[in-house]
Amino acid sequence: MAVSRKTKSLAAVMGASAAAALVAFTAPREGVSLTPYSDHLANGLATVCYGETNAPMRRYTLAECKQMLSDSLAGYASTVRGMTPGFDSLTDGQKVAVVDFAYNAGVANYQRSTLRRMYIAKQFPAACEQFLQWRFVAGGTRDCFDPANKCSGIAARRRSARAACLGETP
Repeated sequence: MAVSRKTKSLAAVMGASAAAALVAFTAPREGVSLTPYSDHLANGLATVCYGETNAPMRRYTLAECKQMLSDSLAGYASTVRGMTPGFDSLTDGQKVAVVDFAYNAGVANYQRSTLRRMYIAKQFPAACEQFLQWRFVAGGTRDCFDPANKCSGIAARRRSARAACLGETP
């Protein structure tokens, strides 16, 4: 599923406080690379800036990467909002967690997930627990909750998303 082209700012899609919280949540969890690299957790997918895979693979400035992140998150937020009836009534933490999830795991994964069904049904806090189910990488072969698999960043991100969704400090 394609992410909608940015037509509104992130703040216009989510609200100013949720938008600021989303950028603050996503940026450090993605990390930034001004030059393209091969993402070993995504089977070698070419990546740049804050996890961008749909951008020209060239060197960027930090300012360009920050703008790209905000623009990308606006597109993801708009897409998630469109496929999640009641999105506007969610708490800021619930919005942050689910948009960050779509950005990190993909809109197609969110679209077909139990997480989405539970969000739509407003089955909280059970929906928040669903973030912990999304801890596998490399085609589902590596469980990031197992330290031997060397992908603890995914495990930490899912725990933080759960905490944000529950209204806890991530």
